[in-house]
Amino acid sequence: MKKQRKEREPETLVTLRMWTQAGIAKAAPYLRSLVGSLRDGWLELRQAQEHVRRLEARPGKPVRETLIDLEESNRDQGRAEAKLEEVMNEMLPLSIFAVDPVAGLVVIPFMRGDALAWFLFDLFDPDGVVAWRLYSDPLETRRPLAELEEPHPAAATSATELPQA
Repeated sequence: MKKQRKEREPETLVTLRMWTQAGIAKAAPYLRSLVGSLRDGWLELRQAQEHVRRLEARPGKPVRETLIDLEESNRDQGRAEAKLEEVMNEMLPLSIFAVDPVAGLVVIPFMRGDALAWFLFDLFDPDGVVAWRLYSDPLETRRPLAELEEPHPAAATSATELPQA
């Protein structure tokens, strides 16, 4: 008897938009608006979730007013979820990903030589981009932007390997 093969689902291909510092500087007002909307939506959702949790945690049998308030709070929570999803769907094609929505922190991809790296954009910093990290770095790593002005080690190695004329 033949073994049945399990159908493999096709892998999802994710294409990242690669940014430059100049591109981020040009888009900074839009990015601030987008990250601000993300933060507001996140806070609104958390507030709605907490309100629903408190209503449901009240002891005893709920009275009519509590049931009405709970129904309205559930609708508010649904609207907040939809609003947040809309903002996140706007961020996805731009390859902007939330790290800490409450703090207004997102990461934006770029290439450092042949390696994937991330700019760290801070909503509350006047410059916007505050640091960068390689994809392979631990999440808490924050490299200074001045390092980006230095030549990439791989580029320096290939330049030294060229034959001298």
